Amino acid sequence: MEINEITLKQYRKDFAQTYFANSYKKLQLNIELDETEIHHLLKNAILFTNFGDINIQKLGYKIIVTYSNKYNDYKPLYDFAINKGYIPISKLVELKYSENNLNDHFFNLFFSVFQENFREKNYYISNGQKKLIEFSTQNNSNFVLVAPTSYGKSEIIVNKVFSNLDKKVCVIVPSKALLAQTKKRLLENSINNELQRIITHPEMYKGTETNFVAVLTQERLLRLLQQNINLKFDLALIDEAHNLFGDKETDGRSILLAQTIIILKKRNRNTILNFFSPFISNPENLKVKQSNYEITSQNTDEFIKTEKYFVCNLIDDNRILKIYEQFTDKFINTGISYNNIIQLLNSEKSRKNIVYLNRPKHIEEFAIEFANSNVINSIEIGEITTTISDFIHPSYNLIECIKKGIVYHHGGMPEIIRLYVENIFSKRDDLSFVITSSTLLEGVNIPAEKIFLLSTKKGIKNLSVSQFKNLIGRVNRFSEIFNSENGNLKLLEPNIYIVKSKYENKKANIEKFISTRAKTEIQINDEVNNLFLKEESSLNDNQKNELKKSLEYLENIEPNSTNLENVDYVQSLIAKLCYKNNISDFNIKTFEQVLIRNLENYLANQNPIITTTDELLEAIFLIFLNDIEIVDSNLKRLQNLPARRFYSMILGWRSSSASYKEMIGSFMRYWRNLTNDNLLIYIGEKWGEVKRNFTDFKPLYVDLRVKNNTQRINLAILKIKEEQDFIEFNLLKYIEILAELELIDLTFYEQIKYGSSDTKIITLLKNGFSIELAKCITQENYRSYISIKNQSDEIIISENIINEMEINGENKILIFEIRYHINQQ
Repeated sequence: MEINEITLKQYRKDFAQTYFANSYKKLQLNIELDETEIHHLLKNAILFTNFGDINIQKLGYKIIVTYSNKYNDYKPLYDFAINKGYIPISKLVELKYSENNLNDHFFNLFFSVFQENFREKNYYISNGQKKLIEFSTQNNSNFVLVAPTSYGKSEIIVNKVFSNLDKKVCVIVPSKALLAQTKKRLLENSINNELQRIITHPEMYKGTETNFVAVLTQERLLRLLQQNINLKFDLALIDEAHNLFGDKETDGRSILLAQTIIILKKRNRNTILNFFSPFISNPENLKVKQSNYEITSQNTDEFIKTEKYFVCNLIDDNRILKIYEQFTDKFINTGISYNNIIQLLNSEKSRKNIVYLNRPKHIEEFAIEFANSNVINSIEIGEITTTISDFIHPSYNLIECIKKGIVYHHGGMPEIIRLYVENIFSKRDDLSFVITSSTLLEGVNIPAEKIFLLSTKKGIKNLSVSQFKNLIGRVNRFSEIFNSENGNLKLLEPNIYIVKSKYENKKANIEKFISTRAKTEIQINDEVNNLFLKEESSLNDNQKNELKKSLEYLENIEPNSTNLENVDYVQSLIAKLCYKNNISDFNIKTFEQVLIRNLENYLANQNPIITTTDELLEAIFLIFLNDIEIVDSNLKRLQNLPARRFYSMILGWRSSSASYKEMIGSFMRYWRNLTNDNLLIYIGEKWGEVKRNFTDFKPLYVDLRVKNNTQRINLAILKIKEEQDFIEFNLLKYIEILAELELIDLTFYEQIKYGSSDTKIITLLKNGFSIELAKCITQENYRSYISIKNQSDEIIISENIINEMEINGENKILIFEIRYHINQQ
């Protein structure tokens, strides 16, 4: 065998039963090696890194990293890092491991000077990162930038924004969580207040801005474009761009993103599109077929982190912890066994740990079980208990979990609480575990050294290769590994645990799962399900019909934006408003005449100006739901009078801007008045436990008869968030249409939409402030600290407000939020 022909296939064939294989196995099991074994391993590592294919090079690197960390001998890793351009590693070795006598290195002075070429502000970047930065900086056309999670894409997006402040720029993000994080990152990098205002909601746009920066989800951006038919953007930065490919769960959102791109390019053919993703196999797949644009790309093949995988089957195996060796595709028995999840977590935990579960329901269930276990010691959390108790409720499950060093994080929590949880977990060393869901897949950064997957699914499907890689990439981010104060090269070896537990499907084969996701030669292929990205010649008849429907929908939103011929446009105002507000609960064109008739009947028989929540819900039913085939099952419930009465109550709370504690109390009183089967309350698929009718396909209800007071309180918290989301994403669209038809009293409309008719509070809400904070800081004793420019709605807040709020004993969550808005850590 020629030395320059070493491949992974040959390695598996020729090295399987050799002296090397035995030494390598001992290294993985952390067993002491003798000098001969060490010499043999390092010799082969050098051979692999210089004369092997990319996968064999990764094996050589793994040997070097594992050896260096085990024996605290970083000279081999230093030499490799210098040769490969992994400058953050070599600089950290110089900074923290000087006992390795690096000063004796002949070229040490030269290397130290050389490494300064890779300094960015107060940190160092790798050669691959440098190429990505240079590519993005020098490229003023459409491009795709592909780099692993934690590789600095966020910093590149920030730099791109700040180098284009003279233009109209939009960062498109997939979630509200990433929206908040991106805004925070931009504000942190704003020097001398060069970026004072970031548009994060369509209503923040005044129409007079000559240049601005927006950070929006695709839904909010589409709404902004629909409300402002002449608005054009110069630059769109699309984060987590692989979401454009879509799948069965997110297809609607991927179509929305594609439609938004079409509108951007239709309005301004010179709009530059920059796509950012950790996993794009073929950049050409990101071309939306109805828009004509070329695209260049840049990626990196660096492998700075080298993962160590573990599997443990706690259900139907001997419960032995095994190492999965991704280069041989074999499992190594560690001889360690565990009886249950909690024992495993406590034995294998690190300083900061992520526990992944698929369902929010399971997240809370396990968090409570974990917190109640006797093996977890209580910690002193002081003011955190009071803060959350005052803001939400003293019986909130999160409080008891935090007392045991555990937090949880999922979409069923109030948004400000999720941000607060991220903050305290990042800053407090005594909080060790965050139990979370696929929110991590969309860019949420939480510091962690190990990740434990207690489920291998996202939704109803197994995590794909790209989703799995993206998830585990959240562990040991570069900012943690290479931190000049707390950095640790042991973090180059993230530990990933795949655990078959009661939260996993009984038929799941975790060994097959890890093999088909982590085997080193596994390639990530783009799974393109979005019809807007497919060649029409490749579509079947059903797909062509679906594409035509989507294109017709887009044409009614933005005329002449596609190549579709003989478009059947709606003619009535009410149908046009349905398109403008992205109504997708029924076929607008099919039911246009029914909408017209329903509106005419309503105007003839009802008080035309709506002033109460009862009238509002009745108007939505009579105009939009009566004799119309509704697709969305949640909305369909409003065809029943009891459901309308329930949502009238919820909207009443919203119009009075009731606090969480007030709403929880109202729910508890409401439930106490229910009897018999009415105590089976609808809570939806995420949290449902029982079926109400034998025809139900899924459990969508919770039986309050079997819940104690604490459980009811926590159900109320979940229910409030679910209903707030339903109003925000479903009902509010219909309320907007009624307002545009001038059927709602203006003051009442503002109270329903904002929870207040106070212009200052509304301005704060438009700028992303929570209703709780807006109500707090518009009180008389804080008004001197706040200035609002009415023409631009620009808000200037003095930092002194924080001290005043602390003196007045305001809730720490509100103080945390105000710090976030004025960018004070």
